Amino acid sequence: MKKEISLKKATLYWLKLGFISFGGPASQISMMYEEVVDKRKWIDEKNFFHALNFTMILPGPEAQQLATYLGWLMHGRIGGLIAGTLFILPSFFILSLLTFFYIQYSDNVWGEGILYGIKAAVIAIIFSASIKIAKKVLKKYYYWLTAIFSFLAINILNISLPIIIIIAGTIGLIFHAVVNKNNKIKNNSNNFFKNKLAKQAVVTLFKSVSLWLLVFLIILLTNENILIDLSLFFSQAALVTFGGAYALLPYVFQNIIESHGWLTSQQMIDGLALGESTPGPLIMIVTYVGFIVGWYNDILNLGSPISSALICACIATFFTFLPSFAFIFIGAPIIEISKKNKGLEIPLNFITSAVVGLIANLGYMLAYNSLWIDNDGVKLIDINLLLLIIFSFLAITKAKVGILPLLITLGLTGMMMKIYF
Repeated sequence: MKKEISLKKATLYWLKLGFISFGGPASQISMMYEEVVDKRKWIDEKNFFHALNFTMILPGPEAQQLATYLGWLMHGRIGGLIAGTLFILPSFFILSLLTFFYIQYSDNVWGEGILYGIKAAVIAIIFSASIKIAKKVLKKYYYWLTAIFSFLAINILNISLPIIIIIAGTIGLIFHAVVNKNNKIKNNSNNFFKNKLAKQAVVTLFKSVSLWLLVFLIILLTNENILIDLSLFFSQAALVTFGGAYALLPYVFQNIIESHGWLTSQQMIDGLALGESTPGPLIMIVTYVGFIVGWYNDILNLGSPISSALICACIATFFTFLPSFAFIFIGAPIIEISKKNKGLEIPLNFITSAVVGLIANLGYMLAYNSLWIDNDGVKLIDINLLLLIIFSFLAITKAKVGILPLLITLGLTGMMMKIYF
């Protein structure tokens, strides 16, 4: 890694990335590798993949956390803050604007048609992502069993996502203990706490918790129940959703619709469509959720839907991403100290396997809620949507069509179908 990297140049790059990072985490990670490692040579390949491996096991959006980690490697905490913030800031403003237009014009036949087509692409993207991840992760039969258990647990047994993650991690720890029962684990705790980076991690933990408490205390003083509920819900979601955005979505989908009743199933599906069509991490759908909640609730008696919407969007986004920054600034120094420690490899593989099942369940939920239509009390399959989903899936997996061209094509196709059919 080169030391003489200009902070200004890095800042301009992270801003640019925030506007062009379409296509989800795989595409965004590829963009960073091509630019930061191959072209600019700011980070060497070994450090890049070391950072990537760490972010893949964290709760939250892996691409945004990777940008934060790389920024931290180059310029310390200020570099990490700049990289992580600029990665999501353009998406926040773009998605807020799109959500405003969605509220105003979603009942319009053009808007309805565009969302109809994009919805098919989103479902196909999720199924494609679950297959790709499964091929990389589920290399042993017990990982397949974990993924199947995860799918059935959340879909049939209604077990919450955090419990599933805990079960998978516990099984992994037991499995690791059995497999490595004769191996001695070296205790480096004394050396660890003497390390300067470790002390930095402890200080960051204290600052992160203090910031969370300060903002939450201000919200408590407003005595606004919706703001309090949003803060607690998205804080919890950010801490337990291992596996990135696709792991967060089932948790958000289940709780926002079923537990809180903030959004309808159709609104969540439309939100996914908007999230897929904007740059930045897909997890930015939390901005959409906050905006919708605020629009239909008069927050702080402001009497202004747009003000209420922006306040709730900011709160949902802040409490989702604060832990992501904290995980990097706390964990990155520790990871740099203990690069060779593989003690958690098996438990983390079990957790990742469970995430595959959760992603597959998300695709199933979206497809089920979208494909079945009510025709005078009779449930029928929406054949047009099914064909669009199949077309999108083949376009992604066989023709290797990019996400953005696919979304544009399907949006226009959906619009034409609603207008003329």
